[in-house]
Amino acid sequence: MNPSVSFQSLRSKALAMLTRREHSAYELRQKLLEQGASESEILLILTEFKEKNWQNDERFCQAFIRHHAQKGHGEVVIKQELKQRGIVNNDFITTELEEYDWFLLAQETRSKKFGLELPTERKEQARQYRFLQYRGFNNEQCWHALKYNHEMD
Repeated sequence: MNPSVSFQSLRSKALAMLTRREHSAYELRQKLLEQGASESEILLILTEFKEKNWQNDERFCQAFIRHHAQKGHGEVVIKQELKQRGIVNNDFITTELEEYDWFLLAQETRSKKFGLELPTERKEQARQYRFLQYRGFNNEQCWHALKYNHEMD
């Protein structure tokens, strides 16, 4: 532990982080380690924050998924990023992801970037397909977005 950092100071910094945005327990733990916190201090802080519902991984997931879906990211990328933030296949991830129509989101993301007209040439289809894959949509969702336009239905 860094002797110049008090427990109260670490706790305050952690609380300040949570007032700016939701954090997963893993993220908070990593940031507290960077501040010089010991494992026992981190455990005390995370336990208190969870008991008071100041830190909640389920709420973090909901906010994270909503934010990234609004930015036009697909479920593949979202799952990868959640994993990097210490959230592994939990039931609430699956439940939250099921709230979205990923096929429609892929269509909207494609048309926002490339316009309403669907690509007819192979080269352009491949380019748009790669873009959608990069954004985190699976193969089925990418092909659906290239074949159908929700605004022209």
